[in-house]
Amino acid sequence: MILKYLSKKNLFILLSVFILFLITFNSNDINENSIAVVNIDGVILESGKFVKALDKFNKDANIKAIILRINSPGGSVAPSQEIYEKINQLKLDKKKPIVTSVSNVAASGGYYIAIGSDLIVTNPGSIVGSIGVIMSYPITKNLFNNLGIDFNTYKSGEYKDSGSPYRYNTENDDKYFNEVIEDLHGQFVLEVSRQRNIPLTELKEYAQGQIFTGNQAMQIGLVDRIGTFEDALNISKNLANISGDIDLVYPEYEKYSFLNNFINFYDYLSIKNYLVPMFIMN
Repeated sequence: MILKYLSKKNLFILLSVFILFLITFNSNDINENSIAVVNIDGVILESGKFVKALDKFNKDANIKAIILRINSPGGSVAPSQEIYEKINQLKLDKKKPIVTSVSNVAASGGYYIAIGSDLIVTNPGSIVGSIGVIMSYPITKNLFNNLGIDFNTYKSGEYKDSGSPYRYNTENDDKYFNEVIEDLHGQFVLEVSRQRNIPLTELKEYAQGQIFTGNQAMQIGLVDRIGTFEDALNISKNLANISGDIDLVYPEYEKYSFLNNFINFYDYLSIKNYLVPMFIMN
């Protein structure tokens, strides 16, 4: 009955939408020998979509291996740790190999994530490392003084306004913030030592926030192989005992990758000068 009231034009549009739906639905069928690729690109500010994608791929019997394609200078502490913990959990589950392929950079939080995988493959000229923590903010007191603007602060404790841009730090503030940074840095270094099997006494020399080329990182023991994404793909195939053709499968959210990258960059510009500890290359 409904079709009676539809014009030929509207009917054609309706059928076209239905056909596109069917094509999209069928495109979700994947080869039984597939490898998932999870791109971690840009500043890391959230973990949810990555954790969800990793869980989905780990449960999919058609996915035989997972590649993390990392191109990130790092990001916020907690999201980096959450992604790392998920990757490490998948590695310990031993359902399928999980290999990291470093693109341009895997530094700070980006490197933290990489160490959870079974194997790290990097280009000789990739930037790796920056094992450190940074927290910075502007002090605008003199600017506002010159403008004739004063600020009053009422606080419940000595440290409640620590990091305020309206005053200079006290000695107690400096001690307080340094203790926070040292604790976060210690967490990072401990995981690198454990995952890369590098003694803490030896790692200390390379965990002062400096970066390394892929070649240098290989000599230190921060990565496992020198190679391209194609090499990482072949390694993944061998570890998963795959022969023949494969399909590369990507998370659903990557259909909107341009928009996501734009939002990610905007969020970074919005928070980078606030009091947020970050595993990020500076």
